[in-house]
Parts: sequence; structure tokens; C-alpha cells
Amino acid sequence: MQTEINPIACAGEILKEAQKVCDDFGLHSLKPTIKSINNFSEQNHYLDYAVLGQFKVGKSSFLNSFIGQPLLPVGNIPVTSVITRLRFGTEEKATVIFLNGSSQEISVSEIESYVSESGNPENRKEVHLVDIESRVMADIKEIRLVDTPGIGSIWRHNTETTTGWFPETGGVLFLISAERPISDSELSLLKDVYRYTPQIAIIITKTDLYTDEKLREIEAFTSGAIRKSLDCDFPIFRYSAFANTDIFNAIIKERVLLPAALNRDEIFARVLQHKIAALVDSCLSYLDIAYQASLRLESEKSKLKKVILGEHLNSHFIRHELLLIIKSYKEKNRESIGEYLAAFRQEVEEKLYQDYENAFPTWKGNLYQVTRQFEDWLKESLGKQLKEIILQEEKTFELLDALQKHLSFYLKSFRQRLNTNLEQVLGVQMKMEDWDIGLKEMKKPDISISRTFDFHLDMLWFLFPMSIFRGVFRRYFRKQIPYEVEKNLHRLTSSLNVRVNKEMDQMMEQALAYMNEELHVMERLLAENQGDSKYISERMDKIKSMLPER
Repeated sequence: MQTEINPIACAGEILKEAQKVCDDFGLHSLKPTIKSINNFSEQNHYLDYAVLGQFKVGKSSFLNSFIGQPLLPVGNIPVTSVITRLRFGTEEKATVIFLNGSSQEISVSEIESYVSESGNPENRKEVHLVDIESRVMADIKEIRLVDTPGIGSIWRHNTETTTGWFPETGGVLFLISAERPISDSELSLLKDVYRYTPQIAIIITKTDLYTDEKLREIEAFTSGAIRKSLDCDFPIFRYSAFANTDIFNAIIKERVLLPAALNRDEIFARVLQHKIAALVDSCLSYLDIAYQASLRLESEKSKLKKVILGEHLNSHFIRHELLLIIKSYKEKNRESIGEYLAAFRQEVEEKLYQDYENAFPTWKGNLYQVTRQFEDWLKESLGKQLKEIILQEEKTFELLDALQKHLSFYLKSFRQRLNTNLEQVLGVQMKMEDWDIGLKEMKKPDISISRTFDFHLDMLWFLFPMSIFRGVFRRYFRKQIPYEVEKNLHRLTSSLNVRVNKEMDQMMEQALAYMNEELHVMERLLAENQGDSKYISERMDKIKSMLPER
């Protein structure tokens, strides 16, 4: 009887062998996965349960409700910008760990200034993560709950932070809003997560908005969509932060987190084995291509390459197709963004008018001084409102999200064409993996306020005593508001258009880089000669023998 191999004990050896395979055969795309699995295998104490989902699905609200304390910032715009971990501690405190490795203990009241997009925009404070300790976690000491920035936010650093955490995840609480059916992007995200852990529970939030009958329909639809997409089932739980919250908390703790805490070592080993199995499958799929190619005569190699890497899979053809795709999206950008921002104009003006009527009576001094106060007020107030629009960025996200989906479809089509050719010629297929097309960081545009007077009339303030002309200038200042709103909305339109176009170019280059790298790998693998057949076969047998039975 074969002795069962401890996956934790053999993990290091498998990862070393996988690293050697990547080095020997140029499989650079697998190296980040190896590194992340290595990091996971070295964890000794906790099992991290990440709370994942699209942005604005209610992850931070869920965690606040679950622990019974408003420790994490919530809002109507994407809020969380860095990883936040909650674990047991004898006293309530938080520790900020920075990218340079240093740390700083803070009070829980300061957490928002480090983890939120408003308190720490674009992660300027260079925070790696924040650890929060709470006595509430006493009965699940072995578990850390991980709050992540939402996927799908326009800010690339948010999406990158979360997707970069996937490989080191032990378990996942995957949140889906009951307000909308599970989307293709959520299914894609779920598929990505499943590559790294089988410990997944689906939590449908905002269930207080629907009847029990409607919720059963939502659950059935969600379960069916997951089964169709991933060919597996995950437990589904209901949740609301506003009704029956204690009951929902108790159910999730009893059925998911407590069993995980009680069986931490067993589940940790199972998850590690799952991660390594996925890595080994990818390695073997590439090695099989090299092996089958090595069996062919050298005289056949040129013909094989021509068939496998056909005219529709060369870099010139691919770049031409991508340029056509990008061009079609760019043609829609400025008009779409302009129409979107124009819809905010009346709302912005009315709010400024209202704030102006409250602010003007507080301005003191002569005409010059009041003019400067007006300009400062307008820049600050208009800037604040336009910043809120920028933070939402629904139109730019919509445009880039549409392109992301199109490029993802194109990448998938590319790999399917390559796979079809490989199967026809060599009788093998690659392991199909999704490529992540990310968004580069996009800076916020500045707000520009013109001088109130075309010439320096305010310098002649002594000719216009405010005690007499205050009402005149009050009306004059008010009339400047629509012009400044229109001007800055136009500037914002131009700025967003430039940013989106630049981002689209970068996304295209990223997609092209993925495909070119894959084509280069194929060329290297197809170049293996007959003398290498035995060597490749031995490498495949070695890595297979190291993997525990599944």
C-alpha cells in the first residue's frame, strides 16, 4: 500500500522542481505563481479568509457587521485601497505595515486615514497592509479575515492589490449583491480564485431588499451559473447588515469559519495541495508540448511551426487586429465622456449656488479681499464636487471595462486558436489560463479657476466701497459660477479622454505582450530535438511522482 505523502512536507521540493522547469524551458509566466505558493507554504499560524467581490458590493460593511464594530471605512464610492487583516488580540489595536518593511501602531480610530481612498489616495502613504486585533475573534483565533479593495474599481492599484493577494489566500468569502444577477466578470473572478483555493463560500448581500421567494430564485440562478462556469458547487449564504444580522453572522461562523478554525492544519494542507496541483498541471501542459515536438523529425519542424503558429497567430496580424479594436473604442470616448459629465452640470451649479449664498455673507474686507475669498471658495467647492464625480468615474470605468472584456475575449480566442493548432498537429493542449488585463494608475485632473475680473478691477477697490457695492458684486460673483462649471467640465472631459485613450493603448500593449510571450514560449518548446525526448519525459515523470495522489 502506497504511503500518503504529506503535501506540506513535499511542497518545497515540488516548488523547487517547478522553478527549475520554468528556468530550463523559459516558462516565465509561472514564476509569480511559484513565488506566491512558496509564501503561502511558509505560513505557520493563520488561515487567511479573504473577503472578495466587485467594488461597492459591501465587503467592509459585511466585516463591520460581522465583528460588531465599525472599524473599516464604508461609503458609496470605492473606499478600501489596501489590504486589511482582522485577527484575535487581547486588546483592540491596529498596526500599519509599510512597503519598506517598517511598522507603526495606531488607534482603531485612525484606520480610515491609512486604508481608505480618501484618507490615503493612491496609497501615497505606501502602506503594505494593516493588521487589526480584536477580542471578537476569540473563538476563531486561527482565522484572519482579510478585507480587500474591490475588483473593477477604476484604480489599478486597488485591483492589483486584490488580485496579487489571490495566490496566498487560504479561503474565500465571495460576496455578490442580491441587487443584480451574478455577472460574467464575477464568474471570471471566481474562476481565478478557484485556481488557488477550493475553500469558497458565496455570500449574497443586501438580502433585506427581497422576499424569501425572490431570494430562492437568486440563489438558484447563482448556483446554476457557477456550476455551468466552473463545474462545481459552493455553499451559498444570505446576508444583510440591516436585518437579522446576528442570525446571518452565527450561520456563517458556525458553518464556515469555526470548522475552518478547528481543522486549520488539515484545511491548510488541502489548500496547499490544491495550489500545487494547479501549478503542476500548467507545468506538465507545457512540457507535453515540448515532448511531442521533440519526437518529430527535424525536417518536419519548420512545417509544424508554420501550421501551429499560422498567419493568424503572428505578431503583425495580432497587432493589426488590436489596433482596429482600440480605434473603434477611442472613437466613442470623448463624446461618451462629455455626455456623461454634462449630466452633472445642473446638479453641480445648484449645489454651488446654495453654498455660495451661505458663504458670501461670511466674507469680509474690501473688494480685493472679497474677490480672493470668492476665488478660493469656488476652487475648493467646485474642486470638491468634481472630485466626487472623478471618484465615481462610472463612464470611464464603463468604457475601459468594455475594452477589458473585449481584449479578454480576444486573448481567450487567441489561446483557443493556438490550442486547436497544437491538438491537430501534436495531439496535445495547453492548460487554459486567464490573463489579467490591468489598469494603469490614472492621476486626478486639476481644477482651474479663472480670475474673477478680466482686468485688475479689484485692485481699484478703493473706488468701490463694499458697504455700497456689496450687492452688485454679490450678483456679479454669482454669475461667474456657470462659466467656471462649464469650463472645468470641458477640462475634465479632455483630461479623462486623454487618460482613457492612453490607458487603452497600454491595455493593448499589455495584451500584445501576453500573446508575444506565449508565441515565444511555443517557439522554444517546438524547437526541442529528438535527443531531448528522454530528458523531457524524465522531467515530467519526476514532477508527477512528487505530487501526492489526488
